[in-house]
Parts: sequence; C-alpha cells; structure tokens
Amino acid sequence: MEFRPLTDTDLATAPDWFGEIELRADGWRDATTRSAVAVADDRIVAAGIIWTSRAHDDRFWIDIVVDPAHRRCGVGTAMHAHLSHLRARGIPFMTRGFADEPRLAFAYVLGGHTIQVVPPTRISVENRSVLRSDPRVVAAGAVPFADVLHAHSDMYAWIHRSWSPVAAGFEDAVNHGLDEDLDREASAVALDADGRVTAIAAVYRDSERPLLCAETTRPDEPGGERLVEGCVRFALDVLAARGVQRVDFDGHVSDPHFLPNWAKLAPTGRWFLLVEVPPALP
Repeated sequence: MEFRPLTDTDLATAPDWFGEIELRADGWRDATTRSAVAVADDRIVAAGIIWTSRAHDDRFWIDIVVDPAHRRCGVGTAMHAHLSHLRARGIPFMTRGFADEPRLAFAYVLGGHTIQVVPPTRISVENRSVLRSDPRVVAAGAVPFADVLHAHSDMYAWIHRSWSPVAAGFEDAVNHGLDEDLDREASAVALDADGRVTAIAAVYRDSERPLLCAETTRPDEPGGERLVEGCVRFALDVLAARGVQRVDFDGHVSDPHFLPNWAKLAPTGRWFLLVEVPPALP
C-alpha cells in the first residue's frame, strides 16, 4: 500500500464512500492543510485529511474514510500514521461525532479520549414557560452591532478556554458572516447599569432551523445563570411569535450558565462528543 496527496482529479472521480467525510485536495488552504489517499493494486482504498481551525490552533482536526471492502484490515490505522507524519506542528489530532458513530469507536481504538461533550440539541419552543424573563434583557438589534460582536467573541473565548483555547485573531473567524447569519431581532443581550453586555443568546439562521447559543460574556459574571435564562426566554418568545416550534441549542456540558437552563427545557436528541486523538509514534 502506498500513500500520495489527494488531488482534484481524485475528488472529481471519487467513489461513493468518499462522501462519508468532507474532503478537499491536498494543501487547499495552505501548506498545513493536508490530505492523502492510500492506494493498493492501483485502486484508492482510503482517504484522510487534517487541518487546523481558524479559531483554534491547539490541535489538528482529522477525518479518515476507508473503502468498505477494506475496513478492519489496518488501512485506517495506516492512514492515521501517514497523516501523523504530515503534521506541520507536533500537536495532537481531534475528531468529533455522535456517541454511537463508528468513527468515534475508531478514534478510541487509536488511543483517543473525550475532551468535550455536547448534549442533545432539540428544544420544543413551547417549553419556554419554565424560564423567567428578565428586565435587563433586550433584543440584540437594540444595541450597537459592534457591542454584539464583541460580546459574541468574548463568550466564545472563555467557554473554550479550559479545553480548546482560541488562537490569535480568532475574533474574525467566529464573527465572520454574522452580519447576515445572526438574527438580531430574536437574539438577546443582557445589559448592566452601564450598558455593558453581560450575557448573550445568539440566534443563527444559517441552518435548517434556528440555532441558539447562550452564555455570559465572562465566566465570573454575577448572577450569570439568571442572565442567560432571561436571554434564552427572550429569544424563544420572539421565535414562538413567528410560529417556530423547534430550535436547536449549541452548547457544552462545561458551560456553567447555559447547562442548567438547557436542562429545564426537556431537550431531546443524540449526544455529541469531541475526542482528542494522539498521533502515531515516530
């Protein structure tokens, strides 16, 4: 079995099983974004890809897919070893998926361990009555958009700090496109007496149904759980008035002010895991 870079020609003539992951040609963004194929008997039997996020640079994301006819034969492990040698920096890998997916089982075989858990996301808007409104909360559209962007990036930075710290210049990545994707009427912010944004419930409209992410703008915000509760209630009230019946929440079990409010809303769905995977030994 031999390895070579994944090309645009490979993608144009790809077998159906390539579609199980998102693949791009080798070096599609820069020299650190790598992808490869494994070839046996003049036939591609596996493909893999590694890249770093624009918001985080502490781990390489990794995805590997193997021809169904060659699975459980060591091909995926060999691809993992090959991608380990392609890393531009000596940092570990990271992958993600629903808890019952085979891709995560493979990650654990490679020595992976869970670094974050994303709880079930689906919420029925009618359940919002368990949350309390708060007079400190207003629509995000009622404050300068620059303040909303600052609050959004502040929230993002601290909820990732303990398990995946942000990279320099992460703000541009996490706020990219929000001028179109953020629903400013449904999104909510809590303000202190000086007009500072202390919490935010961001409602994104770039997916099948509204997606909501909520937390305080700093980890030690006094009364943070109550502030987030008021922001989420405001957002759900606006969505309910539009006739929206279900929304998806995006958060982590380590988000201390989000999680208690999420739990009150009787969420349903599948558990999602983020897993760090060590590189192959030299």
